[in-house]
Amino acid sequence: MIVEARVVGRPRDIEDRSVGIEPGDHPLRAVIEALVAEELDAFAERQREQSLLRILTPADLARGVDSGRYSSEPRAAQAAPPLSVAVARAVEAFEDGLYFVFVDDQQVESLAATVTVGPQTRLRVVRLVALAGG
Repeated sequence: MIVEARVVGRPRDIEDRSVGIEPGDHPLRAVIEALVAEELDAFAERQREQSLLRILTPADLARGVDSGRYSSEPRAAQAAPPLSVAVARAVEAFEDGLYFVFVDDQQVESLAATVTVGPQTRLRVVRLVALAGG
């Protein structure tokens, strides 16, 4: 399955990425749970990478002179929520209409709806942003 995420109102290129969900028919809720689990794993990996001591290169030092910021010390890791909490938040956000899900250009409007997943299935998550003053 190929997943892309877009935020309406924010022009930003987001690369497509493959997600390892077993081919076949799944309820949308199960697909969202799998996506959340992969995102939590990716978050944990980013936290591990940030905790590593890095050596500054001459280019890093030059950028530091321009920006006034040098960073080589590891950052404190942030705690990710438990999977059950993260899934509950994602489900609630879907039910509240904070994001839409499209599978192969067809909007899926129910968590119980069946989604057919294959290697070339394209899942698009569109997060909505509230307009100021609206």
